[in-house]
Amino acid sequence: MNNILPVWTLVAFITVNILTLDGIKCTVNWNGNWAFACDFHGNDMYGVRSSGEHCGGKCANTHGCTHFAWTLHNGGTCWLKSGHVSKSDAFSTGRHDMVCGVKDGSTPPVFDKGNILQGVLATRHGAHEAGACALPASNYAVINPVALGSIGSLQHIKFRPDLCGHVLKVDCGNGSLHIIITNSNYGGGLDLYGSTWGRLTNNKPPGETHCSAQLTERNAFNFHGPRCFYKPGTDYGNAYYHNVGLLNTGGRIVTGATIDNRAGEHRGDNPYYAFDFGPIDKNKQVVFTFNKGPPQSVALRDCEYKGSEQMWS
Repeated sequence: MNNILPVWTLVAFITVNILTLDGIKCTVNWNGNWAFACDFHGNDMYGVRSSGEHCGGKCANTHGCTHFAWTLHNGGTCWLKSGHVSKSDAFSTGRHDMVCGVKDGSTPPVFDKGNILQGVLATRHGAHEAGACALPASNYAVINPVALGSIGSLQHIKFRPDLCGHVLKVDCGNGSLHIIITNSNYGGGLDLYGSTWGRLTNNKPPGETHCSAQLTERNAFNFHGPRCFYKPGTDYGNAYYHNVGLLNTGGRIVTGATIDNRAGEHRGDNPYYAFDFGPIDKNKQVVFTFNKGPPQSVALRDCEYKGSEQMWS
């Protein structure tokens, strides 16, 4: 009997301390509507493959989603959650490779955020072609193409290879239209392909007109988030040559790509970066940097190969 009291005293001490610790919540440091190292209990709708920076956007565009969490599970999974919550419902996980956040229901997604340029010269482009951008054959959400020029009125959206696949909002006086950059037009303005010219000018005869133009954050493809592609026609099985680009980046403009800190380079007016410094294992990571936000790494093995280019007219 002499040993029973100390044992129960110890149990009581441990119990009190556990209850005390359970009442202490580690602080979640919020950056607007998201934070690192946090999660919410339950209420999962489902999980989707995603990079961390696009998890909030997936929630914003998913009916019924009110909050989310992102983990490294399966290479990166966005857990979409439902139900009424507030930031105070989040708990700290202590893991800085996790992200959580809440949806701002009062603010719908806004794609058109760039400066609006006025009085940009537009002409009609009569070709049926893939264009210099060599975009892959795929399922596109934006189907009206433009060959982008380099005249002064285009200012910050003068053609450069990394604008290939990005989306402009253009208005020539007959209503606005989202159009995709598929080709270069050095010395010119907006060279509108036939389908685009017809929509924007109300089928005006070929000639010249003037339009407003705005670079947007809309994705051109019918899938969520960025995706890495090999340039169509690349010798896909050649370990000594890889030519890859990241498309569908939500308005972020790629500014460079490296493998093992060695930079790739553009070979032509297309968004792909060529690497030919020796045999490169397909498990190597391509690190893409952007004009804003953190870089994104993609394993070469995860870059898709399409044998043909998308045709535009």
